[in-house]
Amino acid sequence: MSTIANGANLPLFGKQGSVPDVSGALQDYFQNMVFTKLKKTVTGFQAVEGAVFINFRGVIQPFSSRQLMLKEEGQRAWTWFTLNADPSLTLQVDDVVNYNDVQTRVMARRDYSLYGYVEYEIVQDWTGSGPVPK
Repeated sequence: MSTIANGANLPLFGKQGSVPDVSGALQDYFQNMVFTKLKKTVTGFQAVEGAVFINFRGVIQPFSSRQLMLKEEGQRAWTWFTLNADPSLTLQVDDVVNYNDVQTRVMARRDYSLYGYVEYEIVQDWTGSGPVPK
């Protein structure tokens, strides 16, 4: 007598390749985007501010009201966004980026590169609170 093997009989991450790669579907969903990453470096005891342009594919969406209600920060009046991007985008928490002339700050990063994307939570930042490009 043989048994039917299905997904219920496999532990999560039980075998190589058990995670679905959705990057093919996401590439149709993503669009070309350009961020300006603002960075400040110290050169010769002087603070030098500059900008780096980052080209990638992704999609940005505003937070839903439910997502805002769950935020611990308490600043629900600020504009929050979810950014899903291809794994080539490597931002870190507290990086300051500009998108469409709006300064934002990276608040969280979730690595779903096994699935073919990364997710960021970004919030509109006070203009001038981070490094400003010259």
